[in-house]
Amino acid sequence: MPLEDELGDILQKARDGKSWSREDLVRETGLPEDDIRQIENYQLTPDDSVVLKLAKALDLDGPTLIDIAQERWIPQEPSRDPEFDLICLNVFMGEYPVNCFLLRCNATGETAVVDTGANPKTIIDKAHEMGVRPKMILLTHAHPDHAGGLGELDNAFDCPTYIDHNEPKPKGSRNFKTIRDGDEIALGKLRIRCLETPGHTVGGVSYLINQTLISGDVIFAGSMGRANSSWNDLFHSITQKVLRLPDATGLHPGHGPATTVGQEKEHNPFFLGRLG
Repeated sequence: MPLEDELGDILQKARDGKSWSREDLVRETGLPEDDIRQIENYQLTPDDSVVLKLAKALDLDGPTLIDIAQERWIPQEPSRDPEFDLICLNVFMGEYPVNCFLLRCNATGETAVVDTGANPKTIIDKAHEMGVRPKMILLTHAHPDHAGGLGELDNAFDCPTYIDHNEPKPKGSRNFKTIRDGDEIALGKLRIRCLETPGHTVGGVSYLINQTLISGDVIFAGSMGRANSSWNDLFHSITQKVLRLPDATGLHPGHGPATTVGQEKEHNPFFLGRLG
């Protein structure tokens, strides 16, 4: 699975963090505006010297940004936890790829859906194929690509939907249960810990099972989510919560490949050298 974000995405998100326009970046770097426009629109892969100049201006790590620009880095898969199966369904909302998950306790067979991918039929079909009936739906946030089609899942499985208390409730569930930071949800013999990770949305939440974090759109391999709610909140969620977990912790985002805390601390240009 390719990285969710290319060089152009990372530059735009880094500009957002500084509240800079493209013109601000032109003034700071002295680079032609048309070159920056083409880079951000995936039409130009710049020389390494240009990437380093952009990285310095935007407080990004230069060498790791070059690796992403040259497509030289892809994360290794996290280790599998023997206590549960985590089935990633890479589905599409239109032409946009989204990850949603089926989480199954191996001791009891109890299963949860994590996000919908706006593609409930795929989830329903996979659950039937596995011979399971999910007993809950966990939403990382309420954007349509993560909560679309919730009503079909509610009708199919007649189970509660968990969502953070700060997140607007999407349509579709007849039984919402609100959660807060530190809450634990039982799934068979598993204990799912809720970590509030706002910034992409006001009520974003990630779900921690042992050393596996299902993180929605907070962090991507080599990048971070888009700060629709607050860039500062999102940066804080990542640096003070997500990347404080043990290095072996697997990160399973809503888009792009899975990674680990350790790999992001070494390869993510937003955070290398900025964790204190």
